[in-house]
Amino acid sequence: MSSDKIKRLYELRENDPREAIELARDLDPGLGPEEREAAAVVLVDCGDAVGDFSSVSKGVEIFDELVASAGSHPGLSYNLANALQVRARLVHGPLSPISGKAFEDRFRARVQFGAVLRDGTASSELKSQALTNIGILLLDTSRWVEGLDCFQRALKVLPRNGVAAYQEMRHSMGLAGLFYRKHETYQTYCHIDTLLQRIRKLADVVISNQEAIIDFSGREALRTVIDAAKDAAKIEPIPRKPIENSYFEFIDAEALALSICCSAEEYQAGRFDLLTVPSIRAKKSDGHGVPEVFAMINVMKSDYAFARQVYYNVREHGVETPYSETTSHADTLDYAVYGVRYSALTSAQRIAFDVLDKIAVALACYLEMKKAHRSSFADVWGKTGKGGAIQLHDEILAHLRAGNPGLIALYNIYHDISKDQSRGDGFMQAHKSYRNSSTHRFSVLHDDIFSDDKSSVSLAVDHTLLDRFERLTLDSLKLARAALFYFVDFINFAEDARRDENGVIVLSSRVPDHDYIRGR
Repeated sequence: MSSDKIKRLYELRENDPREAIELARDLDPGLGPEEREAAAVVLVDCGDAVGDFSSVSKGVEIFDELVASAGSHPGLSYNLANALQVRARLVHGPLSPISGKAFEDRFRARVQFGAVLRDGTASSELKSQALTNIGILLLDTSRWVEGLDCFQRALKVLPRNGVAAYQEMRHSMGLAGLFYRKHETYQTYCHIDTLLQRIRKLADVVISNQEAIIDFSGREALRTVIDAAKDAAKIEPIPRKPIENSYFEFIDAEALALSICCSAEEYQAGRFDLLTVPSIRAKKSDGHGVPEVFAMINVMKSDYAFARQVYYNVREHGVETPYSETTSHADTLDYAVYGVRYSALTSAQRIAFDVLDKIAVALACYLEMKKAHRSSFADVWGKTGKGGAIQLHDEILAHLRAGNPGLIALYNIYHDISKDQSRGDGFMQAHKSYRNSSTHRFSVLHDDIFSDDKSSVSLAVDHTLLDRFERLTLDSLKLARAALFYFVDFINFAEDARRDENGVIVLSSRVPDHDYIRGR
């Protein structure tokens, strides 16, 4: 395939997608990898434009062959991920968020996008696009909190990414409407006026970056995007008071509060981690005590908030740690760093990740599963058979089939942090790996100057760059935060379903504020 033919392909992609598909399908087996990749890009883009599933599948096939024969690079990983994402969207028949071909394609797409984000040679533009697409993938499986995080990260990496701004704006507008309509259920999720101000700012980003929208999504998408942004721009801007507490300012900047958006007044009052279940409907036979789920949520929120504060103390204070350094250490001559500060950092990551196991126990207790107290996030779903196939527990399967969005989100997180023999590691498996290392083995952190390829003779020591582990700990905090929202989503959806049950006497259990009862 000559360069002229490649140029012709891309011209047809813009003007005549069906003819472009025909040209791209006419492949010479002796083509080089660059030409084959160009043909695959056209097959996927044009197949998406005309709804041609087979052309997109052919593109996926070519990308897979290129990866198998010559290895991957950031651009190829991105293109393969994009192709898998498109194919999942075009699959025929009902789309299942928990199984099937589309489920597997989305899983693989997240893995490939994750590879782009970890690659130090990837450009900021490519990483921002990958974050945007991962965010859209996460929304497809009810992982809306992580989706918003991805769009926000995409904007930090590339402030002119109008597509990421639009995606966050569009979904935030939907959330604002939901929070208004069902205020009693979602009153602890968000300060709505602050969310509206965020939407207003995103509208400005969209309107100011129309060229980037055309570059990333095509000219045809521009009108829809701009129309939505102009509607959002009608929201009256209200100046926000500065946050005076540096720790609270960090929480706000990194979106780590247990609330989607917090007002300056909430930060000033020091009470902004407000997420909770509004009420639980207990059977008459359950007794008169407060349902245990409230105690469970209290503990999980406290653990999360503690891990967050430890991380901040480690990151903010640096060598001048607030923790007393009382031990001497032998220098291992490999640029490793030792001391209470670094143990605090690994503890913060471990505590954050362990919130998932507590969610599993709370989930199993709520569903009245057998031996609920022994559950973990790895086994609460069911039994794993040969080939990695999961036979879901009946209680779990019933709620997944009912479309419970919180449970669907948590189940997809389980796959992304797991290691599977047949399809490899999930794109967030490192969170679990590092948690297991610091719990059962030895995690040793190193300055940036340390070589990245050091291994352990005994396999008992995991060597990691300090900067990389700090980023992973922040991501573990974000994962725990999202999972707590999904757990509350799960409870709220299940409680709504119980209201419709016939012949069941239920009592609504509302509990008072703990500080109020304690006289604070």
